[in-house]
Order: sequence, then C-alpha cells, then structure tokens
Amino acid sequence: MLTDAQSLTVLTSQPWLWVPPGFMIILAVLSVNFIGDGLRDALDPKSLK
Repeated sequence: MLTDAQSLTVLTSQPWLWVPPGFMIILAVLSVNFIGDGLRDALDPKSLK
C-alpha cells in the first residue's frame, strides 16, 4: 500500500485511495479549529459582547 502511494499514476487513477483520508484530515482540522474558537469565546474574560 505504501509502495503504491508513492506512484502518482496510482493516485490519479484510483482516487478512492486518498479522498476519504484527505476528507477526514480536513474534518479533524476544522473540528479542532471550531472547538478552539468556541472555548476561547466561552472562557476569555476580556471578550465581553
């Protein structure tokens, strides 16, 4: 699997090998970002809205 991932032709001809992991990485990064924003808004005493 790792050897196949080093070949660009495999990645262009079989996108199902990289689309789901890429989507999950994007989802994880956005989740951490939104959780951090929510915690900052909830816990920051200087942010009085």
